[in-house]
Amino acid sequence: GMSHFIVVWIGQVVSMLGSSMTHFALMFWAWDLTGRATALALMGFFIFLPGVLLSPVAGALVDRLNRKMAMIISDLAAGIGTILILALYLADLLQIYHLYIIGAVMGAFGSMQFPAYSAATTMMVHKRHYARVSGMISMAQAAVGVIAPPLAGFLIYSFATLEQGLSLIHI
Repeated sequence: GMSHFIVVWIGQVVSMLGSSMTHFALMFWAWDLTGRATALALMGFFIFLPGVLLSPVAGALVDRLNRKMAMIISDLAAGIGTILILALYLADLLQIYHLYIIGAVMGAFGSMQFPAYSAATTMMVHKRHYARVSGMISMAQAAVGVIAPPLAGFLIYSFATLEQGLSLIHI
């Protein structure tokens, strides 16, 4: 019932927040890495285009798969992409094209997230709760869209400040 939905909803809010913050940070990082607005625009292009192109197919694909598995695969792809970027960065191998490729893969798998979530929701709750559930999903999407960019910006600033402080200690 609703209690199971609320657990999944909280998980999806956290997932959407993390994905949105990652997308924002990757776009900012692409600009910071190259100093060019073109890199920022291309990062946005590579993150969002796969979702736009695959959205019509994603619904049909999710209908053929286990919805829970589709959500897990989508979240796992986002997590693996983030870890891969971190590993490349720590190894001092990260290049701008890595961000484009990983962003595109994350965007492609992200296109399955909402159809799977919506389909799973209708199976979890009784019809009398559909309006409430729809409102909660819409509120979460809007809140994530508003909260993710400033939160990501705050974290970027905090890490940059920490990195500067650490570099002063080593001098």
